[in-house]
Amino acid sequence: MKKTIVILLTLGILVSGIGIATAAPLQITANVLSTLNLALDSNALTFDDVQPGLASAPQTLTSTTSGNGSYQLTLTGAGFTAAGKTAPASVLEFKEHSVGNYTIASTGAKNMLAGAATATVEGDAHTFDLRVNFPGTAENGNYIANVTITAVAQ
Repeated sequence: MKKTIVILLTLGILVSGIGIATAAPLQITANVLSTLNLALDSNALTFDDVQPGLASAPQTLTSTTSGNGSYQLTLTGAGFTAAGKTAPASVLEFKEHSVGNYTIASTGAKNMLAGAATATVEGDAHTFDLRVNFPGTAENGNYIANVTITAVAQ
């Protein structure tokens, strides 16, 4: 009979121990952003003596992206304005220095690189050719446009 009592007491302790424990679910969300820093070798380009209907001579721009992770560079243009005159963002054309065809800028973001690139601590550099190509009907004037180049984590 002593055996039976011991077993019952042990089961009673286990049951009471299980009844004390409670659990609550916890959801954890972490938004991890890669660290990208973009630097341009110039903050302004000037195209002098542009002839309407002819593409200007290209100018180079070098971007250096440092940090970590894959990225894409995008260019978002704005229309050109000059004392009450306008020209569309598509007047601006760009390409990677070593790639053959120009891409026409627009007010929507356009990829500047053929594929994703990888930023490094030392910096990942890319050189681009930019030119303007005003239509033959463009009026004389000193046109200005703002362009945004963004390093977008991939």
